[in-house]
Amino acid sequence: MSDEAIMRKLIISLSIVFFALSAFITFMALGIPSGDEGYQNKRGTEELNNVSPRSEEVLSQLGREQEANRTEVRELQATIASLENELSKKNEDILEKVEEKTSDRETRVLAVLGAGTFRSAQISINEDMLFDVERLVPDLKASPDSRIIIEGHTDNIPVSPTADTQFKDNMDLSFLRAKAVARIFTEQGIVPDRVSVIGYGDTRPIVSNETREGRAKNRRIEIKLVPEDKEL
Repeated sequence: MSDEAIMRKLIISLSIVFFALSAFITFMALGIPSGDEGYQNKRGTEELNNVSPRSEEVLSQLGREQEANRTEVRELQATIASLENELSKKNEDILEKVEEKTSDRETRVLAVLGAGTFRSAQISINEDMLFDVERLVPDLKASPDSRIIIEGHTDNIPVSPTADTQFKDNMDLSFLRAKAVARIFTEQGIVPDRVSVIGYGDTRPIVSNETREGRAKNRRIEIKLVPEDKEL
């Protein structure tokens, strides 16, 4: 065999050896066991311990992404909290407006005229009290969409009709007194169709009738403003 043939075989043999070594090194670098023996027992440990630089880079990237996600979550939570505060304030404003509208649609007691408005067992208003009645007219005119309810009330002391009186009992007395107030309003320009008169007699006391002071408080005229669409 010539020297040239020997050199050719040597080169081929070395190439095979280098190829085999390269494959072995690559095989080991990938962390793949070289045989089946003990493979199953060592696999878990090798997967945990043999972390390649590429894997570290991937883990680092995942960590950065998770931190970015947490930052976005915190920003979203802050935005949601801000929106909730704004929504809460708007709800409060809406509730206030609804309450204002509701209060505007409720019955309102404009005035209560006390016992001194009328003389005892009389239905004519005292001249000293006329101004107190007439001063209510501007307020009544300022609410043209409301009905005017005038309620008459007495204490529980029975009245004794006489030839000079126009009433027979407390119910009549309370009604005629309320009617006298209504007449003043209409004379001052209030449309009569807006005015309703009711006499309750002694059926709706606001305090006990056991004392003189209590009976004086129960003798009264209540003037109310009621929305047109509200039932009595």
